[in-house]
Amino acid sequence: MHVIHLRLKPEIATEFDEEAARAFFDRTAGLPYGYHNSIFGWIDTATDNWPPLLPQEIVPIAASVYQITNPEKADVLFGQALNLRMGT
Repeated sequence: MHVIHLRLKPEIATEFDEEAARAFFDRTAGLPYGYHNSIFGWIDTATDNWPPLLPQEIVPIAASVYQITNPEKADVLFGQALNLRMGT
């Protein structure tokens, strides 16, 4: 893993809260990232940022079909991500 340190623009640096950034890192360090975030990093609201030709009704249908055809991966892609967001 590589870490790159870049200087913030002065107007951003004055607003940056290093303590909050460290607290966020401490809370999230070690959490899985990848499949867990692939859907939710792209579609993060109920109605506002869907791709133009993708109806929002397709997601529960696709999740159901995926659950039937590949339950282990469906759990990783949908189940674990939803459980994390719902605190279950």
